[in-house]
Amino acid sequence: MLKPSTSLTTKLETVYQFCLTNLKPVLMEYWPEFVNKYPELDMQQWAIREYAKQMVDEGISNSKQIQSGITKACKLKFRPRPTEFAKLCKPTAEELGLPSLREAMDEVISRKGKYKNQEFTFSHRIIELICERIGYRVYQMRDHEFSELFKGEYDYWIGRYMSGDLPAAHKALEYTPPTKAKIDSYVANHGLPLLGNDMLSQKIRELGIAVKRNRQAFISTPDQKAV
Repeated sequence: MLKPSTSLTTKLETVYQFCLTNLKPVLMEYWPEFVNKYPELDMQQWAIREYAKQMVDEGISNSKQIQSGITKACKLKFRPRPTEFAKLCKPTAEELGLPSLREAMDEVISRKGKYKNQEFTFSHRIIELICERIGYRVYQMRDHEFSELFKGEYDYWIGRYMSGDLPAAHKALEYTPPTKAKIDSYVANHGLPLLGNDMLSQKIRELGIAVKRNRQAFISTPDQKAV
């Protein structure tokens, strides 16, 4: 697998070197016109760099993606141009065992519509990630605008998936039942504490009497209906 790089120039060079080793021999073997058009070594290197540039522009830098494009290209009658080859490198949803673009978007729309505020299980982590990032935009955008935004996200996460770079789902926090307050546990085990004749004990007695009176008044007072 190609190593990720933070520099676009470094990424281009990495893709270029991979294509020199893997793509160039296939172009020369399957399409003799490539050699006729680029007879000199420096011309061939220039052509391969154009393929690499187009792939990087399309967000393709994974060796698996490029190898997949090479496999597809070998089935074509004509040599694919750089732009055509870059498209071949992008895996289809069917190849990855994923829902199609339309199916994925319908799933997000359902999650935010029909199944809003309900328990929901996504068919794939990619769709869950898309929903987390832009699902709320379905309420804010027109259909064609959301479709365009969704496609960009869909292609982006497929690329991450091909690189084995999908973030893991957040683990749900386990439910911990509430525990009784310490005072409640003490009363349950030992009964109410005995009050003495000191000032604090007297205040507690007065507070308890006041609470009982308020509670009794609330119970005995009939409900008042709004006029």
